[in-house]
Amino acid sequence: MRRAFAKPAREGKFPALILLQYAGVYALNAKGVAARAAEGWLVIDVDSHDKLPSDARGDIPRNYAAVGNSDRETSYFLNMYLRDSRALDWLTTLPEWDGKTIVLMGTSMGGQQSLALAGLRPEKITAVLVCVPAGADTNGDLHGRKAGYPNWPAGDPKVMNTALYFDTVNFASRIQAPVLAAMGFIDTTSPPAGIWTELNQMKGPHEPLPMIESEHNNLTPDKEQNWDVRSKDVLAVLLGGGAFRPREMK
Repeated sequence: MRRAFAKPAREGKFPALILLQYAGVYALNAKGVAARAAEGWLVIDVDSHDKLPSDARGDIPRNYAAVGNSDRETSYFLNMYLRDSRALDWLTTLPEWDGKTIVLMGTSMGGQQSLALAGLRPEKITAVLVCVPAGADTNGDLHGRKAGYPNWPAGDPKVMNTALYFDTVNFASRIQAPVLAAMGFIDTTSPPAGIWTELNQMKGPHEPLPMIESEHNNLTPDKEQNWDVRSKDVLAVLLGGGAFRPREMK
């Protein structure tokens, strides 16, 4: 488990925020972690890869998403999800944690990891906030829909079978915490059909957040105001000890 960690400067016990990372290989943003801690969060920023968080590359292959993708025991995403789970275990041992609140937050592949972790460890999670989460409907190309990242090849039956194991839809029905999920209606990296599918599998409360004119977050950042405003509001409620109550779509 490799992660960046920060806590508020004052003494006390604090709600925890676990940040999960979008796709790519890069150094983690230490300033961003420190800023969240200054707000009052106990923060863990989990590196998606087995490298030092300050290292921009490590020995990580550029095509990591394709590594071992024909078998669920060798897929690169197996250890990625397990690292996330171990980060959660470590967090719960910290004396600075308030023993109550754990929020997962991520964008794109970070959203994918957030939803998988919430399904793997449902009893521990207080809320899940994800923007354009990847990893859903991984077999979509076989059924006339656009599958997005990790873009596993639809022509290989073994890869398609493995993909379903790591698909966020596979974890959605186990999630108990309330979920806020923003989706871009013209997003081709994390197509909205897959996000709707996983939301429909959730038994707990969830709030879809449509971004009608938004492609993937890095392509149309100016179209993400709905997410920016709503996620900020929800984090403020949780930081203050309140509960996130998803809004119903009307």
